[in-house]
Amino acid sequence: MMATTNWNSNLNWTPVTSNSSSTSGSAKTDSSNSSSNSSGIVSNPNATLDKDAFLKLLLIELQHQDPTDPMDSDKMLTQTSQLSALEMQQNTNTTMQKMVETMQKLSASFSTSMSTSAIGAIGKMATVHNNTIKLTGSDEVIALKMYLPEDSDNKGLTLEIYDKNNKLVYSEKSSEGQEVSKGLFTLEWPGRNNDGVYAGDGEYTVKVVYNNKNGDKITANYGSYPIESIKFVDGVAYAKMGGQYVSFDDIAEISDYKISSDSTVQKPSEDEKPSEDEKPSEDVDSDFTRPDDDSSSNTKKYFS
Repeated sequence: MMATTNWNSNLNWTPVTSNSSSTSGSAKTDSSNSSSNSSGIVSNPNATLDKDAFLKLLLIELQHQDPTDPMDSDKMLTQTSQLSALEMQQNTNTTMQKMVETMQKLSASFSTSMSTSAIGAIGKMATVHNNTIKLTGSDEVIALKMYLPEDSDNKGLTLEIYDKNNKLVYSEKSSEGQEVSKGLFTLEWPGRNNDGVYAGDGEYTVKVVYNNKNGDKITANYGSYPIESIKFVDGVAYAKMGGQYVSFDDIAEISDYKISSDSTVQKPSEDEKPSEDEKPSEDVDSDFTRPDDDSSSNTKKYFS
């Protein structure tokens, strides 16, 4: 018999001797597949056995048990107890999943609330946790960013440095005869005490003390600055203060200036108030250095 050819544009030429042969080959293939399937293990990976199905299976097993060899009651109790334990575990997992979903919703709500609160902090005074400077060498010159919350009078400003025992180790008065406008300034301390001797390694507290134009005594502490703006990075709020962005985790206190414990106002007595003759007739530029000015390369910068 002449062989015929079935054409498939995507395959090679395939010679077929006859329809019966093709049918026979197909039958053999089906038979082979059937044999393969019958010899394999058929399973359903998505099948689950819940408690109801387990009880039905147990009842059927009891109905068809051998009367001469009934099911052991201990084994049946063991199976039912295992079923109860499995059910409790499933219920616990379901409850935990619901708790996780609830906590995620609460976390998102809390983040939104914190964002709103952070925006409300703009304009308030904030104090960072790390509000001390660290001296580590006799050749260091410490550059300090200090914020003056009010304009000063013409009696000058005094830089005060205290050691960890709150003992005054250095003080320097500047800008006498001048009025200094409020704002951010850079001051330098060479790491020496008033005798010109190295103050020693350790942490120090910095203050600037002066009088405002009303004669009130103002104490501005290092590490206390107004919050200028808020920036969000990956949902985390950062406050711009002292010319840089700080995480709210690094802020120890936020308050209004007048009630802030880090920028205090002390009313003078009647004897301390300046007379009209002592008040300047016009403002004079301060000799304090603005933070935008360049400083020497051997100067350690704070707040940074």
